[in-house]
Amino acid sequence: MLEILTPLAKCVRVTRSIDTATFVAKPGIWAEVATDGSLVNVAGAAVLVNKMVMSSASDNEYESHDVEVGRITTLEGPYGVRFKVDSEGYVGTVTQGDMLVVSNQTGEEGKLRRSAGLPAGTYEIVARCEQVDVTAGWIIAELLSPSTVTIAST
Repeated sequence: MLEILTPLAKCVRVTRSIDTATFVAKPGIWAEVATDGSLVNVAGAAVLVNKMVMSSASDNEYESHDVEVGRITTLEGPYGVRFKVDSEGYVGTVTQGDMLVVSNQTGEEGKLRRSAGLPAGTYEIVARCEQVDVTAGWIIAELLSPSTVTIAST
């Protein structure tokens, strides 16, 4: 579940090309921007340019047509846009104030996770958690201007 809490008129939405044979479209999941500007699913390596997927193949005629012709809409700014995701969009224990990165761990690809406790590597911080409801299983986060963080081995 993805819910954009900032009025869409104030958000920047971009349509990017995808490979319809391999791209798994799901709102609230993040995708990697390839060198040609298209989107690919997050795989096993840490990626440094990620975008949040807003649409999917659905019964909606407009969304389905976009995906059929190899395009999908992403949320790319402005920074400060607030959004809510459930466990489809984040993984692990997240607390208020956590800086969030896009996970590349097996079974978590494209989901947000807290930057604390990650294996050594360089990651892109994309959002900050504002609110958590553990019982209902959702978080509210705010898009940040992307920045990289390098985590050294301990």
